[in-house]
Amino acid sequence: MNPKLWRKTRRLLVVGLGGVTLNVLVAAGDGDTPGRIPANLTPATTQAASKDLLALGKQTYTKQCIACHGPSGDGNGEAAYLLYPKPRNFVEGRYRLVSTWDAVPTDEDLFRTISRGMPGSAMPSWGHLPERTRWGLVHYLKSLRQQPIEIGPDHQPQSESDTPTGHLVVPPEPAYGAAERARARELFQLSCASCHGPEAKGDGSQKQVDAEGYPTRPRNLTLGVFKSLPTPEQIYCRIVAGLPGSPMPAQPFYYGDDAWHLVHYVLSLSSDTQRERAEMHRYRIVAKRVENLPDHPDDSIWRDATAVNLHLMPLWWREDRPEILTVQAVHDGEQVAIQLVWADDTNDHTAMRPQDFRDAAAIEFSLEEAPPFFAMGEKQHPVNIWMWKSERQADLQPAFQDLDKVYPNIGIDSYPNLLRSPLEQPTRHALTLESDPVFVTGWGAGNIVSDPTRRNAAEDLRAHGFGALRARPQLDQQVQAQGFFGTGSYRVVFVRSLQGRGDSAVQLQRGKSVAVSFAVWNGSAGDRDGKKSVSIWQELVIER
Repeated sequence: MNPKLWRKTRRLLVVGLGGVTLNVLVAAGDGDTPGRIPANLTPATTQAASKDLLALGKQTYTKQCIACHGPSGDGNGEAAYLLYPKPRNFVEGRYRLVSTWDAVPTDEDLFRTISRGMPGSAMPSWGHLPERTRWGLVHYLKSLRQQPIEIGPDHQPQSESDTPTGHLVVPPEPAYGAAERARARELFQLSCASCHGPEAKGDGSQKQVDAEGYPTRPRNLTLGVFKSLPTPEQIYCRIVAGLPGSPMPAQPFYYGDDAWHLVHYVLSLSSDTQRERAEMHRYRIVAKRVENLPDHPDDSIWRDATAVNLHLMPLWWREDRPEILTVQAVHDGEQVAIQLVWADDTNDHTAMRPQDFRDAAAIEFSLEEAPPFFAMGEKQHPVNIWMWKSERQADLQPAFQDLDKVYPNIGIDSYPNLLRSPLEQPTRHALTLESDPVFVTGWGAGNIVSDPTRRNAAEDLRAHGFGALRARPQLDQQVQAQGFFGTGSYRVVFVRSLQGRGDSAVQLQRGKSVAVSFAVWNGSAGDRDGKKSVSIWQELVIER
């Protein structure tokens, strides 16, 4: 690591929040151009079910979906307890996003949901998968349903009492002026406000459950988070066909101009920017080659490194989520520095009391060209994780946070300290730092999490599935990190040699790329362990 790193007094400049102008590209081509990697959310062609497609779908489901949705597709996967809303039960098959009057999806509905994911939940985007793979998933999911999906003959409602069936045909969009806005407001207060609230902030009826008995709550429409694509046609389908399996009912009696007026009204409640922040895009992050790594977070070198704004999703969904994580990376041919910036109103830097949780950030690296499941890897397919913790940072400045300082009257047994003379033996209330590591079991066993003398806020970890997170050996701990909080934001910089040491260390090579994802924990929101906000796999390119 650069010996001058972190010596200077640091100030936090808020990247993406007003302190530094970001050069964020919205689209990326091939090679090492930074920016968004294009993905198609709607199919270019329709692929019918076949034996080969079903086999591909099952293989992909086992790798990417089983952890949440379970082996049988009943929504009780290994990670389901960490997620809210709960994963979809494919056996019951009450799909929310449908474009039929029969409360069932078309194949295109399923393809679109798989490709985009479902904002407002932990369902990520799988748009980076090949189109054929996504079609395999469509047909495999349909095969898990107890009852086959049946769509009736196409019949659009001809009157308020008429019962429509078949595919929903969205009628032509009418003009929308002052009179139509007044009509839309009237309709919203009549049919929507009881749940979504008079100002559409989701503060209406709160005691709601879905068809499987799980608690749910109405959407705050002013935030721009829509389960479906926020296009006028898709919102039209949600208004008249509802969201099957949820408290959102079908309202075919609004079919025609009235539903269009509601569409315009709903879209007026949020901005394009808000709606865009809910989308889970995949980006290419390029680590720019520089002569020397930045000496501190305010170094002008960061201004020349292209910043990419990633969108995060809480696994346990909440409205006060960290929406944007800004990422920059540079390297000098020997080491790489990756900077993360995100908004956080509070500096939660202690986890001593049961009610306290700390802030943190992590970077996950795939060790294979074809990345495993993005949430902690898989058996036989481990991932390398670099993690920074705010309380470990606080331990370094100015002093270690000892439990005895939080609870000064706690009773603690003292053990002989062979490193001190008989006259210097600790008393009953000795601090951890005054103890012999032999008798502080985690510390004595070499657990880096338990070592109070460790002068580093970063941990170099390995995982191969849920519950398998482990610290890599002490001799292989190369990652350094420093975090800075100010003006409602964190800036954390990770530094490591391009070449990792030991098993399960990611190897970074100039001119090569690696799959990478990110996670952020907000202690004041109760985040800890698997309760966090994450990104999907991104691409990190080390510039030549």
